[in-house]
Amino acid sequence: MKKQLLPLAILIAIAVAANLAPNSEPKKPTEAGAALQLWAGSRLFPDGTFQTEKYSQALTAMRLAAQLRGERSAAWEDLGPKNIGGRTLCLAVNPLDTNILWMGSASGGIWKSTTAGRGAAAWQRVETGFPVLGVSSIAIDPVNPDIMYAGTGEVYNRDNSLPSIAVRTTRGTYGIGILKSTDGGQSWQKCLDWSYGDLRAVQDIKINPLRPATLYAATTEGVLRSYDSGANWQTVSDVPMAVDIEINPSDTSKIYVSHGSLDNNAISGIYRSQNGGDSFTKMTSGLPASYSGKALLTISPSNPDILYVTVGNVLQQVGMYKTTNGGNSWTLANSTDVCKHQGWYSHDIAVHPTNPNTFIWAGFDTWKSTNGGASVEQKSYWYLWDFGYVPAGGPEGPPDYVHADIHRVYYETSDPEKVYLVTDGGLFVSLDGGETYEGRNGGYQTQQFYANLGNSSSSSDLAIGGMQDNATAIYLGDPSWTRVLGGDGLCAAIRPGNDQIIYGSIQYLAMNKSTDGGQSWYGIGNEINENAAFNGPFELAPSNPDVMYAGAQNLWRSGNAGESWFRVTTSTPDLGNYILTIAINPNDPDEVYFSTYPNSTDQAKVFKFSANTGIAEEITGLPNRYCMDINWHPTDPNIAYAVFGGFNTEHVWRTLDGGQTWSAIDNGLPDLPTNTMLIDPLYPDVLYVGNDLGVWVSANAGASWEPYSTEAPQALLVMHLSMEPQTRKLRAATYGLGLWQTDMLTPSQIKTPVAGIQIQSISPNPAGDRATFSFYLANADNVRIEMYDMLGKLVWQTENERLPVGNHRRELSLGSLPAGTYGVSIIGTRGRQGTLLVKK
Repeated sequence: MKKQLLPLAILIAIAVAANLAPNSEPKKPTEAGAALQLWAGSRLFPDGTFQTEKYSQALTAMRLAAQLRGERSAAWEDLGPKNIGGRTLCLAVNPLDTNILWMGSASGGIWKSTTAGRGAAAWQRVETGFPVLGVSSIAIDPVNPDIMYAGTGEVYNRDNSLPSIAVRTTRGTYGIGILKSTDGGQSWQKCLDWSYGDLRAVQDIKINPLRPATLYAATTEGVLRSYDSGANWQTVSDVPMAVDIEINPSDTSKIYVSHGSLDNNAISGIYRSQNGGDSFTKMTSGLPASYSGKALLTISPSNPDILYVTVGNVLQQVGMYKTTNGGNSWTLANSTDVCKHQGWYSHDIAVHPTNPNTFIWAGFDTWKSTNGGASVEQKSYWYLWDFGYVPAGGPEGPPDYVHADIHRVYYETSDPEKVYLVTDGGLFVSLDGGETYEGRNGGYQTQQFYANLGNSSSSSDLAIGGMQDNATAIYLGDPSWTRVLGGDGLCAAIRPGNDQIIYGSIQYLAMNKSTDGGQSWYGIGNEINENAAFNGPFELAPSNPDVMYAGAQNLWRSGNAGESWFRVTTSTPDLGNYILTIAINPNDPDEVYFSTYPNSTDQAKVFKFSANTGIAEEITGLPNRYCMDINWHPTDPNIAYAVFGGFNTEHVWRTLDGGQTWSAIDNGLPDLPTNTMLIDPLYPDVLYVGNDLGVWVSANAGASWEPYSTEAPQALLVMHLSMEPQTRKLRAATYGLGLWQTDMLTPSQIKTPVAGIQIQSISPNPAGDRATFSFYLANADNVRIEMYDMLGKLVWQTENERLPVGNHRRELSLGSLPAGTYGVSIIGTRGRQGTLLVKK
């Protein structure tokens, strides 16, 4: 009987990974934290604040812009992987039909299976209508399974965490509260609205089995209770970082809650209420006074006075504790180090439905006890995963394989021999009480890709990408990818003109090369004898792919396709801060832009480097945010673009003078962390950017933008954009939904939109009381201009007027309008085009 999972962590790279590939080695104890910190830092830096309301505002703006843009629309296709499960945080089983399963992913939302996870296409993504990424808990009404609740967000640390001057928090995905469905998941509404404010999470939800209208939620803000099926909530315990809840099934006035936060012993502890949650008391008899990780609970359905709790510190297991008297006293039942160095991240325990002495205890791997914890036996081994090609729905390893980093364990109450585990590699099930296991991940496309995805220059059926805790895999035209390298998969590339030469990398810039199309690999870059970022970058020079650059604390170069390397920066450019992204002049391999992120200072920087001088010159005038991507114009070396993460800044910047000066060209883009840009090499005025909610496009070098991914899943967290050149497909590698592609804009769409109207710019944008709206008419037409607020209400318009073919300008009057985002639409007899305007 168990449970709803714990706080998600949308970011964690978490341990485990590798079988291992050549030149890879077992993960370091800090890697889960390192990956999470880097992901969070690019969003929270410099003030440590996560602004959840920006996502809700941006989603509304995207919908408004989509309504205004006219008939142009891009259909998106998912390319998998459909055979490699991504990070998963919770599971719920329909009590009346146990073939119906619901899973919450770390950054891919909610998923459903009607086949108990069996089959090549077992899983389908569930759209909620909200920007949902991480789902940490799902609860189903035991009487009416059409009523469901989903808790959102993933948080492992409330305050400060691992040492770092700049990145002061290790938080994961933002939460928007609790969603509720009353029609079996077909539609959803908010029943706890946390769309505004700092980053928070709902880590567990439990329903009173004797009175299903009573709910309890373990959240970052404490324990919440609802008596009316989620219509109203009250805080019944304000102890922060509540992680896990258990309710005594026969006496529901008894409730148990665990609390824990990474590196914050002061708020840790196991609490009990004996009056239905009116008050809670910390249990201390036999339990550790504090711990630096988190604790997970389980209660015996057949003897509710017996409970177990697994307790973790940051770098090791504290132990597994047991009570036989409902929590009055506890004993250390077993001290096996199940969770290893991830006691703050992934471990759980679940007790057999009818035998209180049998339980599954999981962390890095799975362990089982049949004698109440007096002894435990290891039942799975994370390093046994299969490499090579595994078909979707097929075996992912031998019967003693379960993917590492197990977040939740569940016994199915109607079948006590069936045990489910949710892991950083998706769902696994045992049908024999935890003795053997099999994967159930067919179609569960929730992989967290990093930049860069590598595409073949000659085949649309060849690409390579690296995934969080799921290695590096090759796409061969089949949605079931071929896994080739272990560890956390990171930067990858395919040599232009030669598909046999492929590059991949593992955490901390452990680069690998294949000269036989990915059949075999060997390590390169051993000369780089300094620390690098978790996702250390490398790039091939477009004009001479024998030239490569890699970034650690310095910039390194190879002139022989990666076989040997030498340092090219004459002095360490940024006081030991790590290089985050690299861009090479497409026509001159001696000119490079690169960015650094602040692991040892409080400044994020961008540099321009010349191999002729060995000097890296710092660029000024850019925002103090992580620079996530830099792009050179394909033919004009004076033009380049840089995109930035974080909040409360412009995110897309351009130079026209070789990097001497820069200006922002957001022009209505949402204030969201922006991760990637692609310039169309054939039509360089066409720009695509990917942010935390999707893809936007500009057909006029950034003068105006429109959403390009409204036909893709909502909350498409895009980490890298690239072009597949044979079919001119735009490919979006996402952090939580695998790889997607769509057609790029065609020349006719760029030059003559369907409506015969081409919006050229709104200037300035953001604007004050007035702005100039410029547009082009391909045909003489009767047109009018309309302006709408975020709710779709018409707030301003012009009279219809007959205009000839050509360029036109009109003044927009904004003085009476409050600050905010508005949709500006120009409407002709053939259709409409629209864009967004921000008023300060």
